[in-house]
Amino acid sequence: MKNVAVFFGGESVEHDVSILTGVLTVNALKQTEYNPVPIYISKDGIFYTGESLFETESFKGLNYKKLKRIAFVSPTPVLYYCKGKKLLPLYTISAAINCTHGGIGENGALAGFLKFFNIPLASPSVLGSAVCMSKSFTKVVLKGLNVNCLPYKIIENVGQLQETDFKFPVIVKPDSLGSSIGIEKAENLEKLKNATFNALRYDNVCLIEPCLENFTEINCAAVCVDNEIIVSECERPISKTGVLDFTDKYLVGEREYPARISKRLSQKIKNLTKKLYSKLSLRGIIRVDYLISENGEIFVNEINTTPGSLAYYLFSDSLKDFSKILVCIVKQAEAELSAEKTLIKKYSCSILNCGGTKGAKHL
Repeated sequence: MKNVAVFFGGESVEHDVSILTGVLTVNALKQTEYNPVPIYISKDGIFYTGESLFETESFKGLNYKKLKRIAFVSPTPVLYYCKGKKLLPLYTISAAINCTHGGIGENGALAGFLKFFNIPLASPSVLGSAVCMSKSFTKVVLKGLNVNCLPYKIIENVGQLQETDFKFPVIVKPDSLGSSIGIEKAENLEKLKNATFNALRYDNVCLIEPCLENFTEINCAAVCVDNEIIVSECERPISKTGVLDFTDKYLVGEREYPARISKRLSQKIKNLTKKLYSKLSLRGIIRVDYLISENGEIFVNEINTTPGSLAYYLFSDSLKDFSKILVCIVKQAEAELSAEKTLIKKYSCSILNCGGTKGAKHL
């Protein structure tokens, strides 16, 4: 039986949300032909595995003594566990699914780490993750694709703020953060300074965007199955305050699914989601969040390469259905890495034997 590593946790303010996604995913994989291997990344960045990681209850008072501290050693995809001063082989990993939210788990670093060990990743690649993690860079790419997004201003410190630069109200958000953490609405300069100060506690830069009035937020997910991009029905998350925050998303929020919007608008959003998935060469399950203005104009708000719960509820009515999707994305990841291995990656030349080359003189 092949072993599929599921990564979750990590050094991120979204650590706890990631645990929920990871536990859901490993339990869904239990019902498949694959053997799920939970890899929990602690808040200190240490890798662990163990049977207790299949249960959410375990994380309320996690007993690290019951876990194995683990590591990969170049260049093989073998997972080792630490026993005293020794490293002992535990599993050979055939593929991986990224369930980390935010931080180095979602910004492409983990994807690069796994690529180094030739582990097929059933989640977005280094490039896709990095592009979508930064809200400001996402906007640059969206403009290149002629896709609508709100105008913005990048701020690195509160001293950059000038009242004449903005038409209030505005939205302030950290550039590379998710789960709506650090996002605030500001109606005047004083509130803007406070919101910016708070956002910069989470990130080195923040974005300031105009605040749409009477807008509707719509989400749509996508996944590639058998080389065909499948999109979900549209979902409408409902905010209690007008700005969708962490509490709305995970604690008391409501969702309207399918969203009660026109078929024409729904189809436009689905087509755009499919376009973004294709043009950005994304993999695995992603979710695109949209803002719909009062006059029906569509703006891409952000692209989530590791959405909460892997957006399973937008595709599946049961854990069994979700399991089938996971099998599909794992098989596709395996096939893509197999095809990549046929590429020429070694090139023999005599440059090192030519001590007198022009280039060598300047090294």
